[in-house]
Amino acid sequence: MSKAAAIPTSPFRVLALLLAVFAARAQQSPKDFTDSVALLKAVARTYAAGVDTFRMQSIEETTSNADLRHEWQRIYETAIKGNGNLYRIESRSAYGSFVQVSDGTTEWVYQVEGKMYVKRPLPQDWPQFSKLYFAGNMYAIQAWSMRMSLESLAAGYKQATMLAPETIAIDGHTYSCYVVHITSNDSTGRLDQSLYSDTTLWIDKAALVFRKQVRHSSTCMTDSGNSAIRIPYLEDTATVYPAAEFNAQFAPDTFTFTPPPDAKLVAKLEDDRFVPPAPTPRPTMAGQPAPGVSFTAADGSKVALASYRGKPLLLDLWATWCGPCLASLPALNRIYMDARNLGVAVVTVDQDNATEDATEYLARHDYSWTNYHDAGFKIGTAFKDVGIPLTILIDGRGKIVYYATGGDETAVRQAIAALGPEFASIAAPASGNSSPPGH
Repeated sequence: MSKAAAIPTSPFRVLALLLAVFAARAQQSPKDFTDSVALLKAVARTYAAGVDTFRMQSIEETTSNADLRHEWQRIYETAIKGNGNLYRIESRSAYGSFVQVSDGTTEWVYQVEGKMYVKRPLPQDWPQFSKLYFAGNMYAIQAWSMRMSLESLAAGYKQATMLAPETIAIDGHTYSCYVVHITSNDSTGRLDQSLYSDTTLWIDKAALVFRKQVRHSSTCMTDSGNSAIRIPYLEDTATVYPAAEFNAQFAPDTFTFTPPPDAKLVAKLEDDRFVPPAPTPRPTMAGQPAPGVSFTAADGSKVALASYRGKPLLLDLWATWCGPCLASLPALNRIYMDARNLGVAVVTVDQDNATEDATEYLARHDYSWTNYHDAGFKIGTAFKDVGIPLTILIDGRGKIVYYATGGDETAVRQAIAALGPEFASIAAPASGNSSPPGH
């Protein structure tokens, strides 16, 4: 045996070798995608998995041109969600700027140009966005839904073209990117054939998130009083995404708000004249027997609603093209995780054009309840077609005891708990933090 072989290996040397191996692995290139649709599906899964904590940021520049109009604008959007009900939402645009923050018990909404803010106990349906018109609040809403919108973008195409990869720089950071080209004709969704867009997407090879998109659109403005009035214009939009982090940790002061010295505390931001009137009450089926409908299973067989008789049934009508529906599904999943051990059946019914749209969405998010496709909207019609998301609780005798749109997790839990003492535990979530739609 040689002298070198007889020398015991130092623990520090072993550690150094292991670190070198891990570093080498970390420097290895990620999986190379050659199929553009498979790549987009992988990106969709990235955004789908980031439902706990995240930080999303975008900077968007848009130029619009028509015969009698030329406009340019830049919009900054940031959305940060911490654990539970901690969040920070910021938007800046030519129409106004907002900062909206929750520390878990209190929500602040600050309108920058007006130098005024609201401070209130955290609303049940947090975040509660301002109802101001034309003051930039739409971009705060857009910021909060950015993760979900980008997931939909990635999942919404049946074909795409892979271009040569590029390395781009954003805010001093460089990203090695796949580059994909798509057009509105490649979309899986419903299209207005008179409109057209083509988009180039830069996808971070390491993180599998969007870093940039450039879109050219031929579109039009319509008048709400007469949809036949269509004013065409061209729009070019370039957006970069400096931040796309999931399951991140944030400093505690991220979720605190200190009003500027010249800011004024107000009871509400909206002038009474501009607050939209309360909506007309919708019809309800609460207290009525459930209709005698049947669901169509994936294999084409029929499953009667009455077959669930004998145990409570929580029924939710939704669609992948319905933003509020998608925002309500995490809350439904929390209820499902807690209710299934109590003997409560949870069933969803999608109203998508194509059955696979809902199937793929549910699989991407690991939602494992039973889902049926509402071919011809027969189920929706039977339940009065008041809009989606529609949540219905039917007791073991077939009576509808809860019927509401909007996906109010707390109200649904209370309705289930009211069915009897054996369901009382569901009033407080056991499977995680209770939160309103979108979290």
